[in-house]
Amino acid sequence: MFGLPTHLQNTADTELKQIMQCVVMLQNGTVASQMARSGVRGLMNYGVAVTDLRRIAAETGTNHELARRLCQLNIREARILASLLFDAAKLTDDDTQLIVNSITNIDMAENFAQNIIGKITDCDFYSRLANGDKWQLLAAIHGVGWAAMRGAAEKLCTWLIAHIEAFSALAYPETMQPLLTTMQSVAKTSKTNCAAIAAQAERLAASESAFSQTLGKQYLWLATDSPD
Repeated sequence: MFGLPTHLQNTADTELKQIMQCVVMLQNGTVASQMARSGVRGLMNYGVAVTDLRRIAAETGTNHELARRLCQLNIREARILASLLFDAAKLTDDDTQLIVNSITNIDMAENFAQNIIGKITDCDFYSRLANGDKWQLLAAIHGVGWAAMRGAAEKLCTWLIAHIEAFSALAYPETMQPLLTTMQSVAKTSKTNCAAIAAQAERLAASESAFSQTLGKQYLWLATDSPD
């Protein structure tokens, strides 16, 4: 069992200390160990379930200043809470850099994409993410998917369509399913996007890259009533 790190035990920031004490009370060492074995490393990890973190965030309410402070902690649960407490309308350049810096593994990529990135419709922000490492790229792809499901601005869907082939060329295995799911989500936003995604899938299926071929063929299979 782990307690709060010393700097949090001694902090004068009562708000930050209280929310992290809630996290400590819910820690699960077995889950934390399982996550570490699956590759989720690099941060202190209490093994708290995301459902419990969502409950804590719901009880706390949107709190942009607290989110900033949580995001700067090298603790998994603190960063996930930050992603839930940020107000997308209040994000500054410094905040977006905090978000970018926080995405260091698949766990962070998926949680930040769903909780905050998918609420951002600035294409420049997505380009900033997609030019980073594979986890940031994964977060950008996931983020567009969530944004599409939330009725994102057309420009964001257009941005994704313009970049799918470049993302596919990187051939990161972790991006296959998010790319496929996001292509499906964007295709549903309009007939124009549906046609553009289908044409792109045709090009991917005919490319020389095995990764791109698989992506294109899987999309085309899912987009039809029959595998034939």
